[in-house]
Amino acid sequence: MNDPKPYRAICFDLDGTLLPMDLDEFMTSYFSRIATFMQENGIESAWFMDGLKEGTKAMATHADDRTNEQAYWEAFWERCPSSPADREALLKAAHRFYFEDFAHIGDGFETPSAPARIVRALREKGYPLVLTTMPMFPKEAVEHRLRWAGIDPGMFERITHYENSKSVKPHLTYFAENLAAMGLDGEDVLMVGNNTMEDLSFLGLGTDAYLITDYLLNPIDMDLDSVRHGSMEEFEAWVATLPPCANPATNIEAGPIPHGATCKALEANAVHPNLA
Repeated sequence: MNDPKPYRAICFDLDGTLLPMDLDEFMTSYFSRIATFMQENGIESAWFMDGLKEGTKAMATHADDRTNEQAYWEAFWERCPSSPADREALLKAAHRFYFEDFAHIGDGFETPSAPARIVRALREKGYPLVLTTMPMFPKEAVEHRLRWAGIDPGMFERITHYENSKSVKPHLTYFAENLAAMGLDGEDVLMVGNNTMEDLSFLGLGTDAYLITDYLLNPIDMDLDSVRHGSMEEFEAWVATLPPCANPATNIEAGPIPHGATCKALEANAVHPNLA
């Protein structure tokens, strides 16, 4: 592969990249815990899980200027109508779950050491970091999951979650949001992930990429020789060769991005506009 570009920011995926946790096991535990928590707090679990399923579908499919959080709850209440008082009780219960019980899903998980070392090394070299993880969870849940990986959420200038995102992977609109948030062109950014479809879709906006192969997911049967790739150990060695960041992105936006800014970033960078 060619020498790395002079990156101005680096984006990381979470699942299978920084966090080597079995996703199926995590989701099974998550669904079980949240259903039990709701039942114990007076909210019928089957009713709640029906709404959760509908809300998750809405986040994955909506294509408007609502945040994923707004799309989720609008679909939830449409599927599961309830009184204002019942809605308030459910929202309070959900808030408590993500602040308290959710963290225990990671109990007993053996924290890896390499991801935290890599993140620290990049920060010491001056690279701004953005966590471009699937934005279907509240911020608190994503931050808990970073801590399971042994990483301080404060190491990232922007973390995508359902409150600040209006699209999801692998849509180019999701990645365009993040380019707009960083104030960068695609060529300024390195994307680090393990999924050729969900993470490397960012290549469609002109970014560079490093594909982590320890927990590789290749649903599009991508030719790995077409992109820089290697194990987490090999990635750490490669990071050690990177020069200090000469022109880091500044004032990276942590919150939602205006629709117009996303459209502008998409138009300016899309290599294959039909994939947006």
